Amino acid sequence: MFPFGLAVGFVAGAATAVLFAPQIAQQARPVAKAAVKAALAALHEVQVRGAEVAEAAEDLYAEAKAEVNQETAEAASPDAATQDEATRAAAQAPEANRPPSAAA
Repeated sequence: MFPFGLAVGFVAGAATAVLFAPQIAQQARPVAKAAVKAALAALHEVQVRGAEVAEAAEDLYAEAKAEVNQETAEAASPDAATQDEATRAAAQAPEANRPPSAAA
């Protein structure tokens, strides 16, 4: 019984669509146009919000990169100061600490 009812419903729907298609299309046009306009407005809003999020992410990345560079420079400066002190100490050391040269 169910397949028969389904077939009758399908035939009735198809006949209605054929008979009233021009009128339905004419009345549905303003609704479809409004839906398209709303979708375009929503798309524009999504693009604006996406640009704001991307800009915030770029700012966050730049801040983090600057902090990492600063921390790296600060971490490297004590090592460089230690090496500079060792070089200065070796340059100021007496001749006794230096290995004998071939000329002596």
